[in-house]
Formats: sequence, structure tokens, C-alpha cells
Amino acid sequence: MAVKRKRGPRRPVPVRTLANAVARARALAPRRDGIASTSTPIRALSESQARDLAHACRDAALEKKAENVLLLDIRDRAAFADYFVVATGRSVIQARSIADAVVEANEKRSGAPLRTEGYSEGSWILVDYGPVIVHVFTPQAREFYDLERLWSKPAPAKKR
Repeated sequence: MAVKRKRGPRRPVPVRTLANAVARARALAPRRDGIASTSTPIRALSESQARDLAHACRDAALEKKAENVLLLDIRDRAAFADYFVVATGRSVIQARSIADAVVEANEKRSGAPLRTEGYSEGSWILVDYGPVIVHVFTPQAREFYDLERLWSKPAPAKKR
């Protein structure tokens, strides 16, 4: 014959255990870094689709009054992307607005960006679509990092 155990009242889960579980879940969750998107991430793009996406990103930045917007073709210089779009916002708030506009303009046609970085700080916001990477700077950050000088150099000569 099996002996039944007497069960006492259920003890509540300690608050610190719940807090640890919530903290762990937040740490393991993917981060969007400020720009929300409900679309699926961008899919593989053809060369013409990547070029069209780069132009759409540039146009979205210009609509939000971004300054010194450049579209750099880096296909001969880098294997990780085809185009950089570099733009300047006069303030952190405008830089965030420009980044939001870029994501919103391309969300339906191309999908959500693969990742975004720097949105909470706002001095350099990076929106990564894979073949197209959008950099939105404040004036001080753009002057400091000077991506145009770094990526506008001629491609190195190929050895035979």
C-alpha cells in the first residue's frame, strides 16, 4: 500500500527568483535597438534590387531633410555589402527620425532590416539591410568617423 504524503499550503515563488527569470528572458531575447518592425527580415536581393533599395533609402533620408546624403558604391572594396548610404541629422532626434523613415519606407517592399545599432545613443545609427547599409550620423560623429574618406578611396589594383 502506497503512503500518501501530506501536502501543506503552497509556498509562493520568491520574488528574486521571478526577477532572475525575467532578467534572463530579457537577456536572451533578440534586440531591435529601438526601431520596431513587424515585417519579416529582408530576403536575398538581386543586384538591381539592392541598387533600388539603396536609392529608396537615400530618398527616404532626403524626405526627412537629412543633410549631405551620399550613396557610396562599395562593391569593389568590400564583400559584406554593396552600398553605403551616409546621411547627417542635425540632432539626435532628427537622426532617429531619419532612421525610422528609412525603415518605414522599405518595410513593405523589402522587409525589415537584418539589424539596427546605435538607435538609443543616436549619434551614429546603423540600419543593416545586408547589401545596403545606412549610416545616420550627427554632425560631430560624421566628422569624427569620416566614412566618405575611408570608403571613397580607389579600389586596390588586382595582382596578376
